[in-house]
Amino acid sequence: MVTRIEPGDADPAARIEELLTGDNVEAAAELLADMHPADQADLYDRLDDAERETMLALLSTEARAQLLEHLDEETLEEIAQRLPRVELPRVLDITKNDIAADVLRMLPPAEAARALAQMQTASDVTPLLIHPDESAGGLMTRGFVALHKDMTVGEAITLLRARKPLAEEAYYLYVLDARNRLEGIVNLRQLVVADRDVRIEEVMTRDVVSVRPDTDQEEAANLLQHYRLRALPVVDASGVLSGIITADDIIDVIAEEATEDMYRMAGLPGDESIFAPVRVSAQRRIPWLMVNLATAFLAGGMVLIFEGTIARAAGLAVFMPIIAGQGGNAGIQTITIVVRSLALGEIEPRDANRILNKEIMLGVIRGVLFGLIVGIAAFLWKGEWGGGSWLVQPCFSTCWSRACWERSYRSA
Repeated sequence: MVTRIEPGDADPAARIEELLTGDNVEAAAELLADMHPADQADLYDRLDDAERETMLALLSTEARAQLLEHLDEETLEEIAQRLPRVELPRVLDITKNDIAADVLRMLPPAEAARALAQMQTASDVTPLLIHPDESAGGLMTRGFVALHKDMTVGEAITLLRARKPLAEEAYYLYVLDARNRLEGIVNLRQLVVADRDVRIEEVMTRDVVSVRPDTDQEEAANLLQHYRLRALPVVDASGVLSGIITADDIIDVIAEEATEDMYRMAGLPGDESIFAPVRVSAQRRIPWLMVNLATAFLAGGMVLIFEGTIARAAGLAVFMPIIAGQGGNAGIQTITIVVRSLALGEIEPRDANRILNKEIMLGVIRGVLFGLIVGIAAFLWKGEWGGGSWLVQPCFSTCWSRACWERSYRSA
């Protein structure tokens, strides 16, 4: 069934949430069955514990497996603990291999071993468990179509029809030798337009971009994005094809890494959630605020330097928030650009000095410009240059020192 969302339609998730809080669970089940798993995941995040329990009870085993593929890490761990242990192996058999591996890592070792022993896909999931979660080996799937270079195009098409692979697993077909070492790839277009009697060796692409199992997931995502690939093969040190990373997995990685970089700008851990318990959020957020409090005391000490000037021209104290605000804005501009460049791989550690020198020059320009503007404004307001000239130096120094400190601290 295709669900169409028209302008002005009521939010189906809100309607289901309303039904779950009442007694009409049958109507909620019907609406849930028509929802996309991604929308079900959004709804699940909004529910309290009792409503989540009810929602899971209304979903079939297949629907629960699809739901797992759209949950963030924290919610995935919560739902893994909530699922009945007798049903967990069946759910993990249906969901994607990398998601199943993630869930098993979240369970106590004894429970994970029991679930794995009951899974039909254990042979595909087990190799993923030996690799770190955020590596290419932990992200890859074992589902791919392998060909031999001596096969004909017609034989490859027949094999493809017999295998019936998932859409994301059939973007490329992988040509292996007798030892399962990757020799080349064939995309679907090459397969369709070639004559059926032509050998795979004649149409395959030999120059293949691949990664090792221990490659960081962010590096793998950058490679796939840079070369505009639909999937990325993962090969071991001997060149044996271990699995593939599909584009939909990379989308999740890009979102995860972008969130991590954004949180880092605010001194937050990468797994912070708006729905996390108050105690957990307090433990995660307070340490960085303590650091900021210490720097605020330092800023207060700087004000003491101008205590005598402020006492002589108390009216000019209204400009102090302007100075502090401009310094903060300068820092935000710098860290936003630097964090974005780090996330996209545009800069490396060796660029630190060049970037720092540039930010110092920008700080000088901004400090002089805004220091003069504020000083002139103070002069026009108070009617004397002596009352406003002291504003030039702190505004100047604040702009460039704040930008340079933010850049060097955050990138470190």
